[in-house]
Amino acid sequence: MVGGKVKRILMVVAKAPARGQTKTRLGATIGLDAAAEFYQCLLLDVLDIVRAVPDITRAVAYLPRGSEAFFKRIAPDFELVLQQGDDLGARLDHVLTTCLNDGYSHSAVMSSDTPLVDPRAITQAFDELDRGYDVALGPCDDGGYYLMAVKQPQPEILRPIRMSTPHVLHDTLGAAAKLALRVAMLPMTSDIDTADDLSRMRDQLAQLPDSVAKRTRVWLLHQLT
Repeated sequence: MVGGKVKRILMVVAKAPARGQTKTRLGATIGLDAAAEFYQCLLLDVLDIVRAVPDITRAVAYLPRGSEAFFKRIAPDFELVLQQGDDLGARLDHVLTTCLNDGYSHSAVMSSDTPLVDPRAITQAFDELDRGYDVALGPCDDGGYYLMAVKQPQPEILRPIRMSTPHVLHDTLGAAAKLALRVAMLPMTSDIDTADDLSRMRDQLAQLPDSVAKRTRVWLLHQLT
């Protein structure tokens, strides 16, 4: 809290969509170029979700170093924070802690490949911290999470966790329980890692307004027809 006002920052954790660097599991099926193109659609839709959240600082926690021009072009209204660390857990801890040390009272990270998240879930994450929770987590249906929000550094629930496995959420909750941290759970969403996920997301989007995930929707329509 700075000057009596709560300061909230949300960072989209993203990579520049280069061939063979993003959505590689999906790329093994649809091709690496198509996977990179699809990832860019996901990222742009997630940035729009974040733009719909009021009263926060918006940022991109990006990789690799040297891709600043790309992110400045697609997200000129976002701050840029370089990810630093040997693995994802260390990088997430670094950006969250850096923002808290810079004067933000609430610091959150969000994945760049979950275009069905309701902006209200992000606001809920910050509000849960105000209600006394130590951590807010948004679960994905693949066993991971799309968002983590904290109000104090929490390296013990990030750095020891083996990321990109079906057990990430379970392991994170277990680590939080050992520390007696209060965890608020947000609505669940889906991300896309496999070819089967593409058809599933297309079906989900068919039940949602056309304004949701516009770029992802168009890409799926062209790819799956």
